[in-house]
Amino acid sequence: MNTGDRIQNTEFRIKFLGFLLLASCSLLITFYWNEQVEDVSVIPANLQTSPFEEGAGHGEFSEEMVEIPAGVFTMGSEDGEFDERPLHGVELDDFSMDQYEVIYLQYQRFILANPHWQKGNPKFDEADENYLMDWNSSEFPKGKENYPVIYVSWYAADAYARWAQKSLPTERQWEYAARGGYEGMRYVWGNNFETHLSNWRGLPASHSPPYKGGIMPVGSYSINGFGINDMAGNVWEWTSDGYELYMDGKENNPRPRLNNHLKVIRGGSWKSDKNSLRVSFRHTEKPNACRIDIGFRCVKRTMSKKQ
Repeated sequence: MNTGDRIQNTEFRIKFLGFLLLASCSLLITFYWNEQVEDVSVIPANLQTSPFEEGAGHGEFSEEMVEIPAGVFTMGSEDGEFDERPLHGVELDDFSMDQYEVIYLQYQRFILANPHWQKGNPKFDEADENYLMDWNSSEFPKGKENYPVIYVSWYAADAYARWAQKSLPTERQWEYAARGGYEGMRYVWGNNFETHLSNWRGLPASHSPPYKGGIMPVGSYSINGFGINDMAGNVWEWTSDGYELYMDGKENNPRPRLNNHLKVIRGGSWKSDKNSLRVSFRHTEKPNACRIDIGFRCVKRTMSKKQ
């Protein structure tokens, strides 16, 4: 065999070995990818959940509640609005809170079981002329079954909570739950504002899908340290409290304030600026008001505690 033939054979062997090596790498990469896709255990359990039950019929909602442990926290903010002061300690027993705001589908079940709260039936001092504005009789807007229900007054939200054997959260329960077990945070996710973690009026135009304003499905945005979704933005949330200024001194499982002229709403909405999305920010509304940007969620005491 001459020198030219040896060189040609050597080149062939090198190319053949290179082909085998490339094929082996491709097989290994494919195997590894399939293993990662199939192994959902690498995703934290609280991020695997969906508002809709797996395998359930269309629109079947999972009414999940999150257990909030007993604890003590500092309520308010030194650098917030005047009514966020003075800072004061609050001690609370454990309770459970809805993971998501109450949705259209849940509220429809309530009004079908309680005709007084169907559109057009409540008195004006219970719900103003905007009550269920976007409904057609007892039918909610098509495709909105997993959106937070809006155009509901405080009285309507309170009636729903009682029907569900729950209650509206006190302002203290709401802020404690929103903080997610962390002290001193400005927002539900930390101290720095993050534009993409909530549905607010400053959401970037580059947001995907393109942002056009308005409410979004529950569970679309941030989840806090306790595992509760959307405590900032999307819709304001009714609390059980009437509006009063804070007082000095530690509170222990305080009862709701009784001001029936103004009720406290929390959390900000899709129409809010970033200041309103702070965990300590307080806003008020008349209890019969039904707005495009106010919804609610409920709480429930643990079985060992009196409801």
